[in-house]
Amino acid sequence: MDSNAPWRALDTPVDDPTQESAGRTGPSTLLLVLAVIALAIGSLAVVGYAELQSGGRVEVLANQTPLTGSAASPVGPMVVVQVAGAVVKPGVYSLPAGSRVADAVTAAGGYSPDVDPRGAETKLNLAAKLVDAQSIVVPRRGDATAGSSSGAGSGGSSTAAGVVNLNTATSAELDALPGIGPATAAKIIASREQSAFTSVNDLVSRKLVSATTLAKFKDQVTV
Repeated sequence: MDSNAPWRALDTPVDDPTQESAGRTGPSTLLLVLAVIALAIGSLAVVGYAELQSGGRVEVLANQTPLTGSAASPVGPMVVVQVAGAVVKPGVYSLPAGSRVADAVTAAGGYSPDVDPRGAETKLNLAAKLVDAQSIVVPRRGDATAGSSSGAGSGGSSTAAGVVNLNTATSAELDALPGIGPATAAKIIASREQSAFTSVNDLVSRKLVSATTLAKFKDQVTV
């Protein structure tokens, strides 16, 4: 049989370049597509993780207190007082508003060796709030007139013996005044802690006592 006959060409398979190309590139293209998809998924995962990490850091930082200036507290109002008498370092001191007489004595170094303990106990109200321009005199032994603590309106002079300073008097001293009982004494102390008295007539204007009651002891009090 003649294998070179023209009709034999019909029986011989002819390589189709298109099919051969498809056969060779088909799997490669699929692998390439899969690789692209895998890369895209990986990129999304990385971005999501980065955002999660970033979000976590922002949240932590938001809950932290700033270090710069956070611990500094603003300077509040001050009062200036004079401390004299039996203290280690007599002088003029600036203290935060709301400080007590005891704070002023401490600022002046505390009692000196010549302090009159009994006089300091009876003449000074260490728990009284300070008022601006107040003069605090700690009594010395043998000094009968020392130990008073005068307010801003007194010009720094000591209160005369037997006269009660409304801004520094103890509850017992106020209670001893004619027409004043423990309840009224407590009201007077509470009122002066809100705002120091500038006049004895403040007792009436603040409705702590009546004008008739004030007339009974007006010559026995001062500010």
